[in-house]
Amino acid sequence: MNCLSGESEVLLSHGRRRQIRNLWADFEDERAVVTSDDGPVDADIRLFTQTKDEVVYEVETETGDVVEATADHPFATPDGMTELRELNEGDTVSLHPFEGLPDAEPPEFVLLDESDFEDEDPQLVQALVDRDLLPLKSTDEAVNRLLKLVAFHTGDGTFSGNQSWFYGDPEDLEAIRDDIEALGFTPSRIYERDREHEIDGHSFERTEYSVRSTAKSFRQLLVRLGAPAGTKVDSEFTAPTYLDRLADWQKALYLSAFFGAEMSAPDAMTGKNFYCPSVSHNRLAVRRDAGEQFMRDLMRHLGDLGVRVNALEEVERTETTAGETVRFRFGLKNDSDNLIRFFTRIGYRYNREKRERAMLATQYLKRKERVIDERARIAEDARALADGGMATADIKQRFDVNDRFIERSIYEGRSGRPRPPADFPNFAEFREMAEVRADLTVDVEIDSIRERGCKTVYDIGVTHDAHNFVANGFVVSNCGVRMMKTNLSYDDLQGREEELVESLFANVPSGLGGGGVVESGVDTVDRILEEGVQWAVDEGWAVEADMEHCEDEGFRPEGDASAVSQKAKDRGKNQIGSLGSGNHFLEVQRVTDVFRDDVGDAYGLEEDQIVVLIHCGSRGLGHQTCNDYLRRIEKRHGDLLDRLPDKELAAAPAGSELADEYYRAMCAAINFAWVNRQLIMHRTRQVFERVFDRDWRDMEMDLLYDVAHNIAKRETHAVDGEDRDLFVHRKGATRAFPAGHPEVPVAYRDVGQPIIIPGSMGAGSYVLRGGEASMDLTFGSTAHGAGRTMSRTQAKQEFWGETVQDELRDQQHVYVKAQSGATVAEEAPGVYKDVDEVVRVSDALGIGDKVARTYPVCNVKG
Repeated sequence: MNCLSGESEVLLSHGRRRQIRNLWADFEDERAVVTSDDGPVDADIRLFTQTKDEVVYEVETETGDVVEATADHPFATPDGMTELRELNEGDTVSLHPFEGLPDAEPPEFVLLDESDFEDEDPQLVQALVDRDLLPLKSTDEAVNRLLKLVAFHTGDGTFSGNQSWFYGDPEDLEAIRDDIEALGFTPSRIYERDREHEIDGHSFERTEYSVRSTAKSFRQLLVRLGAPAGTKVDSEFTAPTYLDRLADWQKALYLSAFFGAEMSAPDAMTGKNFYCPSVSHNRLAVRRDAGEQFMRDLMRHLGDLGVRVNALEEVERTETTAGETVRFRFGLKNDSDNLIRFFTRIGYRYNREKRERAMLATQYLKRKERVIDERARIAEDARALADGGMATADIKQRFDVNDRFIERSIYEGRSGRPRPPADFPNFAEFREMAEVRADLTVDVEIDSIRERGCKTVYDIGVTHDAHNFVANGFVVSNCGVRMMKTNLSYDDLQGREEELVESLFANVPSGLGGGGVVESGVDTVDRILEEGVQWAVDEGWAVEADMEHCEDEGFRPEGDASAVSQKAKDRGKNQIGSLGSGNHFLEVQRVTDVFRDDVGDAYGLEEDQIVVLIHCGSRGLGHQTCNDYLRRIEKRHGDLLDRLPDKELAAAPAGSELADEYYRAMCAAINFAWVNRQLIMHRTRQVFERVFDRDWRDMEMDLLYDVAHNIAKRETHAVDGEDRDLFVHRKGATRAFPAGHPEVPVAYRDVGQPIIIPGSMGAGSYVLRGGEASMDLTFGSTAHGAGRTMSRTQAKQEFWGETVQDELRDQQHVYVKAQSGATVAEEAPGVYKDVDEVVRVSDALGIGDKVARTYPVCNVKG
């Protein structure tokens, strides 16, 4: 179990951090920071584990960052996730220097309610009520976004009528757009215009970027939360008084967004020493007191968060067209500890350039202070050795520093801390050597790895496909269904259930993250994307009969590897032959009923027979491909999407270049999904061979059928009496072609295509055949499963995983194995619809006719 010691602090959403051992009570309600190619993002935590008495190792970097982990815990490195046991001193790991502030529940109070808007149009008030923004409480998620928006607007925003404008770089404005949208308002696109400016007689032109909201209710919300309504220089605003009542991490949200707009970026004034990052603020002289109070409020809140500041200065007074203007300024004390505290706990929000510079400055200062600490230790040891009578020449031999440093330490009574050595790089040189990635991580060398004995250890899993999280700054780590027949009976299996489920769990990768049956390079992935199951046949992972019993023979000829991004391929190359997570599973079943003997005979099914059901898809490759194209569709066809009733219906117009490319990419992902299930089937055959001591061919472990879920396909259907070429998108559905259809495999053409409808692990599944009415009623489709009645979060509140496992085993003789109890709880039988009723409707409509019913014996959950 790859885990961390309990003291490890996980970085959570909104700049909070909490020890991992303290996440157990509410982990399903939390969001952890994940490092991704798109930058740091928040992702739901869906897994929490605790394991006693595991050996842990302390990892310390050259910058003094420390974490304790088990030997198998993966760490992010420039070469990808690498287990700790494979790392050595001098190796490089990725570090996310921003650490945030300790998590704390804010005191609950009402910031705004309807009485604060008594003078406004009732429709405006209702608009805020409908968005759950009234009443607005300090504990509401929306408050955390509003704190940032109010603060940034105070620094770099304006109001124009009912419009709320924000100014910044495009990437930062995208983050602002996301927060506005999360509150329920519609932000504009990002505007761009060239503007001429004149400062001190010098004219120049720069491109200005902006985004706006036209909602009057949004404007009034910002104003009542403290954004200045009029001309800022001629205003009486101070920092919002409610900040004093909020949690420290919430204060930091406000401060960091204002400083993202207004504070200077980190920079060195000499080679190795930094300027004081400073913030200036202007007010008309008649508003001087309010301006001073605003600045002192900011200084006081910084002090509350442990950041020390210099004295407030009145820098200058200037005559302007509006009148005499006073300019205030304060800066942060520029000692290393203070700057590191600010950069890593508060920093700059909505300003990526400053954030990146702050991360570099943090690492530089940490390295510098660590070098200085070492030199101070050497100086103290040298003096002690000299006091003990050792000759200066001998002392010089003991330490790897220049002789002059030893002499000064012994004879000159050095006061204060030493300086870094002359060959220590200055900040400009360090910036040339170091790099901050898009996810705000930097590379740092491991200084030491030491065993620290046995401890209780913990781990979490997140829903984001990057499958990592940040602990102590370290970054740590298409579907469908197929049924395989056997000639085994239930009697053959009884007594071996636990052995079989344990062996399947050990040999078929499951759960979040990477790991597959076969490791491959991108060249192999390209072949799989374009060849489908034929690749598996050629490589010995399948036989010809497997291909013949797949939908489309396991191959979409339109699949084009070049239409799939490198990022998607990189995610897929280590996941070939893995279940993944969610509702995906590998289940050994027994046939309990056969409803149509003739079709059952054609399918090779009989009562009491053992079959195996495999439900999974194209893993991270398919998910990434979908995300890649959705972003492109949103950019290219935003005007079309605005007219759709739901953004989930986003699509590229049929016949367009983008639609054609997306279709080729999706077909490639379908090919990948077929191969993924094929490799799981191959590994399952091997497990059965070991458990039952027979060749899989002797057990007749043949593929019944593999049918795809959740895909779009180009097909010909009759519409108003005419055959038309259509894209049939089966979302939550599966193909159900009737007898005689030319695309049904030859073996089943006389009886109809097999359809496999999974139920829950306590209710069983069904095999159907394509019904005669399916082409007329549903474009040859039926349901693809029972469907959920309860969210995953609610399921974990209603059910306890171990209890579900015990009840299934003791009461229904179903043996379940999963990565965690939470996974079992999410998939408890009680969270699914009645599969019997789903199938009854399909059968009654004639779109999918009942053939057989199966019941679980062993289940491996993803």
